[in-house]
Amino acid sequence: MDENTKRTIVIVTILGLVLISYVIFVSLSFCFMHSFKKKINTAVDTINVILYQKIMGIYECVNELIKLGYDNPKLLDFKKNSEFKEYKPVGAKDFNNLFTKTEEIYSMIKKVCVNLKSNENISEVVSDLDTIKNLNSKYFETVQLYNTYVIGFNYWRNLFFTKWVKILLHKDEIDAIK
Repeated sequence: MDENTKRTIVIVTILGLVLISYVIFVSLSFCFMHSFKKKINTAVDTINVILYQKIMGIYECVNELIKLGYDNPKLLDFKKNSEFKEYKPVGAKDFNNLFTKTEEIYSMIKKVCVNLKSNENISEVVSDLDTIKNLNSKYFETVQLYNTYVIGFNYWRNLFFTKWVKILLHKDEIDAIK
């Protein structure tokens, strides 16, 4: 073999190795993105269930307070509102709005319970309030996990050498929950 043929073989081999390394790197980044996307979807499902459980707990509290004779118009309106009675998953962008709506009623129920502390019949309501408090802490923990997974997903999506591949394949960034 002459010198030019050897040089050509070495250059082709090096370019082939670089290309194979790049394809492996892109494949790995897609694997990590897929893994984070699955975790994000699981977190979204978990948050939906937590919010639904919280809403059902609030309905229980409202029903108990109405049975005790406390007929606040806002509580009665919430009880009549059938928007929340069925489980309807919402997207990550709507979590904050739904959480805020539930917090308004939850705060009102807590205020009512403070005024009714002398009544021994509110033990069920207090128990439900404790459950809602625990659900709130689970909500915040899961939102933090979700946001961590989003950071991981967006990191692998935005890698300098592979970002153009993901843009071509329409792998968009995911927003965190505020």
